[in-house]
Amino acid sequence: MSTTGDSAQPISGPTESGKECSDWGALLERIPYARHLELEVQRYVAGLVVHMPCREALIGNFMLPALHGGVIGALIELIARVAAQSQDTETRCPRILDSHINYLRSAQARSTFASAEIVRQGRRTSLVRVTCWQGDKSKLIASGQVQLLLPTMADKQADLHEQ
Repeated sequence: MSTTGDSAQPISGPTESGKECSDWGALLERIPYARHLELEVQRYVAGLVVHMPCREALIGNFMLPALHGGVIGALIELIARVAAQSQDTETRCPRILDSHINYLRSAQARSTFASAEIVRQGRRTSLVRVTCWQGDKSKLIASGQVQLLLPTMADKQADLHEQ
């Protein structure tokens, strides 16, 4: 199993966060693009980390080589949605309202890691901060904040009536 480049080692064995890890994995498995990116959830003492292995299909600039910026942006948005959905007790499917992504340095053609922090989770919206790195967690390649709408039952019924 790969490491995140810092001294943290993956945890094995049953713990309460083990259920959270499997929940994240199950949520990611339901998203086709997350399956395409081959995202895998890893559990560390500091929390959950999502690992995205590097593949030639993800490279946007073969001269450097560097990962495509859209892949990094998608990773941030996917992780934010999964983080918000995993904390939602009503199992709603969050919709992205707004995302702000900061590309901080070139993403080299190698494994990328991401973690999410829920800044605020309300009844209707959630704000999630995501960080991405390669190797050294202190040298971020990108960060982002994603605001998500958590649809209510009334929203779902309105969508059904529109169809």
